Amino acid sequence: MAKVLGLREQRVQFFYDTDFITSGETASTDTANYAVSQKNLFSDARAGNLLRTNLQGPGQLLSDQTFLTFAVRHEVMFYSVGGNSTLAGGGLTSAAELSIWTLSTSVFQFQVDTKIEFEGPLTMTPAGGGPWGFVSDSANPLITNGEPDAPSIYVLPLPIAITKRQAIAMIEKKFAWGGVDVAAAINDFEGGKLLRAYIDGYNTRDVQ
Repeated sequence: MAKVLGLREQRVQFFYDTDFITSGETASTDTANYAVSQKNLFSDARAGNLLRTNLQGPGQLLSDQTFLTFAVRHEVMFYSVGGNSTLAGGGLTSAAELSIWTLSTSVFQFQVDTKIEFEGPLTMTPAGGGPWGFVSDSANPLITNGEPDAPSIYVLPLPIAITKRQAIAMIEKKFAWGGVDVAAAINDFEGGKLLRAYIDGYNTRDVQ
């Protein structure tokens, strides 16, 4: 379909990519879901599976699009599947401990083109809008990064602009600390596990 010259539309739309979404112990052969000390999301995103990403091309928006990033968000969940939520190793004993340890020892760097525009711990960028729970809710609690409401989202005082054809990446880093290798603990976890990164803001594109 031909573009309408001189006419562009602006929409509120976030973009996301997934570090891992799986259940059971994760083998290194499952490269899409294997947790490693550093993984660059968005850079290698593949369109076609909305469960993992809604980016239409690896590493950048389509050629006619620009984006103003007003929030960076992370969704982190570990939960029991079929009553199984044990860890095969890593020194941790429950989904709750793994959730807290992952949030406490993981950081991100949001890179546009060749510059790091925003960085910090995952705890600074809660998901908002997702499920959440207390440790005391049940024997197998669900813990995610932030309460499901808009005030949980940290909004940037100034937007981060992504212009046409600029490369984007969300560099996720997981550290070993206190005798726990958090990436190894994530891979050993026998329950369900999920980590997604979002950039949230205004998307501008041509009208067709």
